[in-house]
Amino acid sequence: MKKLITLLCLTLLSTGAFAQSRVTEKDLLGEWRMVIDVDMDEIEEDLENENWLARRIASSVTSLVTDILDEIDIHMDFRSNGEVKIMVEAFGERESEYAEWRINKDGELMIFDEDNRRWKNSHVSFGGDDDVWLMEDGKIVQFEYHRHGRMERGDVYLERVKR
Repeated sequence: MKKLITLLCLTLLSTGAFAQSRVTEKDLLGEWRMVIDVDMDEIEEDLENENWLARRIASSVTSLVTDILDEIDIHMDFRSNGEVKIMVEAFGERESEYAEWRINKDGELMIFDEDNRRWKNSHVSFGGDDDVWLMEDGKIVQFEYHRHGRMERGDVYLERVKR
């Protein structure tokens, strides 16, 4: 019985690890909207055992962050020439930047800052220097590599813009 339970647990854990799939150019091309999905409730729960002043400050900061995130709209237009146009609208201002994208041999999307690429091989980071993007349920989700090749899901994903 223990072997059966152990096998079942391992199967469930490995299934979650393979829920992501490779990014293909065909699926990538076009416009995507960036969603920053930070769980503010989880942050506040982590501070539940702190003193009342820390909880009050954290509550104010999370409210401020939520309000700021609501004012930021980021779209990414992936083009077939390996270029991505990043369009940011925040607080009534619009700005566009260009970067490069590449899909590596493992099917992971990497986005490179065009200016930094000239000097070093550093890609645009939405959470860390070791981030890659994979498909998950029709979305392109940011993952960060940690020690020993372990990947952790980030708080950022891209969803296709419907036209």
